[in-house]
Order: sequence, then structure tokens, then C-alpha cells
Amino acid sequence: MTYPDENPYPPPGPTGWPPPRTQAPSYGAGIPRHDWYGQAAPEEPYAHQAPRHHADLAALRSAYRVLRRVSTITALGSFVVYVVLSCCAPGLMGSRIAGELSLGMALGVLQLVVTFAAVSWYGRSARRSVDPLARAVRDRAAPGAAR
Repeated sequence: MTYPDENPYPPPGPTGWPPPRTQAPSYGAGIPRHDWYGQAAPEEPYAHQAPRHHADLAALRSAYRVLRRVSTITALGSFVVYVVLSCCAPGLMGSRIAGELSLGMALGVLQLVVTFAAVSWYGRSARRSVDPLARAVRDRAAPGAAR
């Protein structure tokens, strides 16, 4: 329980200590920039990297993007076709193919096959096209830390 004349807040820090910074200091023209620890900041953030490194990163992003899109469109596209056929053509999906096997059941099982094929294709293509690019980017970024 607190009383109106009590101070619920802790006392301030020891005297003589500078107050904590709430924002980065502004830098004037001609004054070298320093980070929070007093070390000089580089003028260009990636000056040590060659333009070839940026081309490798762009190729890696592109290969990964193509891989993601193709596998996602394959898996989700086949699922959307199955759902649309189920909603819009129930007579077609209920038609018998052989014995008690309907077209809807066959397409449902085919859905599993397409999903597993998309996942295995994704893994195989990643090992073949994306992993070598990632390895090259990693080797250029840290030559001594190659795995």
C-alpha cells in the first residue's frame, strides 16, 4: 500500500553519470562518423565486396524465387482445381471410374501424389541449382570459413 506522500519510483542513478542516449547523435559535415562504441564507421557499407558478389546474390535470389513459385503453383494449383471441381461439378466428381472408385476419390489420391512430387522436385532442384549458388556466395563472403 502506498500513501500520497510516498514516491513509488526508484531514485535516479548515481550522480556524475551521463544520462542514457535515446537517439543516435547527429553528425556534422567533415566530422568522421562513429558507431555507438566509438569506432569509425565505414564510408560505404559494402565497399569490400566486388560487383560480382552482388551478381551472385541476384542469381541466387532469382533461382530461389523460380523454385518457390513453380513448386507452390504446382501444389496449390492442383488443389484449387480439385476444390473447384468438387464445388462446381459434383456429378462429375461422383461418377464411377471402376467399381466403387469415383473420379473424386481418384483425384483426391492424385492430390497426394502431386504434393509429394512437388516437394521432391523442390528438394532435387534446390540441391542442383540453388545450393551451388549459395555455396559460391558463402565462399566469396567469407573465404576462410568455407564448409
